[in-house]
Amino acid sequence: MVSVSTVEETFRATLRARTPEGDATTLIVLRRGLGHGARVWLTFDGAVRTTAVLTGPETARLVGLLGDAQAAR
Repeated sequence: MVSVSTVEETFRATLRARTPEGDATTLIVLRRGLGHGARVWLTFDGAVRTTAVLTGPETARLVGLLGDAQAAR
């Protein structure tokens, strides 16, 4: 597990969205660390249980998958 108290936050943004049931939700995107040790965190509604911590290659793969899903017919 990545320690949240010792790794510097270098980016933070939020995106308002909806759940499949139509309820409002917030996606929090942040980056902790610098260089190869940096990780991107995706959190839904601020809950640790709904947080994914991604490496650089994992983040690139997620971006690709989101693009593929958007383009799918």
